[in-house]
Amino acid sequence: MKKFSAMIATAAALAMPFAANAQSFSGNANGSSGEANLEQSLNVTCDVTFDGTVTSSTTVAISSPGIAPGDFSCLFVVPQGTWSAATVPGDATKVDITMGANTIANDPCYGTVRGDWDNIGKVLTITNKTLPPIDPAGATCTIHSATISIPNLNLS
Repeated sequence: MKKFSAMIATAAALAMPFAANAQSFSGNANGSSGEANLEQSLNVTCDVTFDGTVTSSTTVAISSPGIAPGDFSCLFVVPQGTWSAATVPGDATKVDITMGANTIANDPCYGTVRGDWDNIGKVLTITNKTLPPIDPAGATCTIHSATISIPNLNLS
């Protein structure tokens, strides 16, 4: 009996560090807004909005992404593909965002980039990340900087 309980205690002690690394979303991602400085053939700063729904403890489905004028040229930049956000295992300060845009040059980009999450200020920041072109012969899109406020989302 003592040998068995010692084995359970050892197994529990070994499992503890892994359980502590599980990251999860709570709250909601609705009403998010911010701005992004994007570049492909032209550098533009656009307003970004979206609604999000926490679909699991590790995923946010982003619906209705919007790119609106900050700069006039943003009128010609539109969201591309299905957008989502996911936790990064073991790091409550990072979030992976899958997103895309069809650009002024009609050369869409789509992919996943990692952003920095501030759980106190509820802000996602993306700096100097690239999205690959959908057409292998196309040009990459660079997100020079993006700051997106998500006031009701928690990552723990």
